[in-house]
Amino acid sequence: MKRQSGLSLVELMVALVLGLIVVAAVIELFISSRQLYRVQDVKARMQEDGRFAMYRIGELLDRAGYRGCASVRNQAATDDDTQTDGSQQSSGRPIQNLLTTESDYFWQLDAPVQGHNANGNVWAPAKPGALNNANVGSDILTIRTVGATYIPIIAKQASYFSVGADNGLDDCDPALEPNSCSNIVMVSNCNDFTTVFQVTNDPSNGELRYAPNVGVPGNRNEDLIGEYGPTSWVNTIASHSFYVRDNVDGTPSLYQKTLDNNAEAILEGVEQMQVTYGVDTNGDFSVDSYESANDVDFWTDVISVRVSLVMINLEDDGTDTNLALGDGSYFLEGVEVTPNDGRLRRVFTKTIMLKNRNS
Repeated sequence: MKRQSGLSLVELMVALVLGLIVVAAVIELFISSRQLYRVQDVKARMQEDGRFAMYRIGELLDRAGYRGCASVRNQAATDDDTQTDGSQQSSGRPIQNLLTTESDYFWQLDAPVQGHNANGNVWAPAKPGALNNANVGSDILTIRTVGATYIPIIAKQASYFSVGADNGLDDCDPALEPNSCSNIVMVSNCNDFTTVFQVTNDPSNGELRYAPNVGVPGNRNEDLIGEYGPTSWVNTIASHSFYVRDNVDGTPSLYQKTLDNNAEAILEGVEQMQVTYGVDTNGDFSVDSYESANDVDFWTDVISVRVSLVMINLEDDGTDTNLALGDGSYFLEGVEVTPNDGRLRRVFTKTIMLKNRNS
């Protein structure tokens, strides 16, 4: 038998071709696995970010309209029953607002939520000037609610409330810092009025005073109505506006503006926000229809809010336009959208009942 002395050229070429096929298959597997990992990683981050955004908005909506023991439906203004949106509120325990800016946008407390529907670069109702740089085509949602701070009243004195020195309010004096010290609070109980005022002293001494014409916005020169004793308590209150705008890097982000403070970006990668409102027109505590902000006649009729956020993938290395399979289409409020830019998008939608509105 003739001994094998080497490989022929044909055999060598066949071996090289087979080897190249195996290497190409391994490379293809690696690329596919890497792409799959990138897509799953991006989806996981979008999922986490979307859940965080919904939690941030939802926790404020859960407290929207809080008035102590009574809901918005069961409260009336002290002067008359006509609200800032023109609706008529039923009689009940009244709310007294001592702020000089009680009729300003951020303090219209009779409307726990208020929205502005975007049609291109026009919003209806017209957005306030303080909410500037909002991205076109994205709605604005304002939530007026209490904070998490709860302060028991020790005693009601002639011109102030006695509370604990460790009360959770900002240790500042509005007389010395009129533009940065603004402890706005609401005192309430289950038997009397509810009153909103600005604390006009440094609360670290355990006193909450409400003198007129001190600080910004300041209180009116008006006597506080109601008897507030040890069964009363104090909550901080504020208005929070959510909207989408580009950050300094040009990335669409969800912004939150609290009162007149500077807006802060709380989450990158939010391309759009759409909001509809569940309206109860006959007073039976159930939603009769969901309307966009421009179709809501009376904001006191809103008992639920449906928020939809469009999340978009972000990649630090600039390779964020080759992740979507096909045309990357998605559905938003029943309408199919086809961006066709190679980026991943996901829509997060949540409907939240206004608990303090439905009682």
